[in-house]
Amino acid sequence: MRTKVPRWKRNLDSLPPRQIIAYENSLEVIRQMRRGKTITSATKSVGTTIPTVKKYAGTALQKKSNRITVKKNDNLLRKMRMYENGKEVWVQVKGIRQAKLIGQYHSSIEKRMEQGQEDALDAFKGITVTDVKGQKHILETDITKLTAIREKIEEPEHFTIYSSGGAN
Repeated sequence: MRTKVPRWKRNLDSLPPRQIIAYENSLEVIRQMRRGKTITSATKSVGTTIPTVKKYAGTALQKKSNRITVKKNDNLLRKMRMYENGKEVWVQVKGIRQAKLIGQYHSSIEKRMEQGQEDALDAFKGITVTDVKGQKHILETDITKLTAIREKIEEPEHFTIYSSGGAN
């Protein structure tokens, strides 16, 4: 007998705004724990609770020696910014591996655009990211197109690759 997976675990767009904030706060706690913080200090700094983190990101947690720690890999959904076919797109990806790939991609874009490192994007040519619907997205590596995309985007004070609920 299969248990029914809640819709939001398959598509974050089905969450109401308050729950999106709670989910994103839970992801931030997981990020901070991966950087060495305890769950208690991470939840305090983010302004959420341990039960909320367990509700939204519990599958990324484990208990070791009577302490709550974060697993090396997870299957949590993340809504992330990437560039494809000369456009900025937001995709929902499942798991830390896909999220890390997009994060490394953005770091490489910065190395190419800000530091002039010519070969920074070479490793991403032809690389695809698969979203939660199974669609494949090819990472944009053409510097001319990336420059045009970046010029269209209003520069926020803090550029983020993660959605803050309102982005599509």
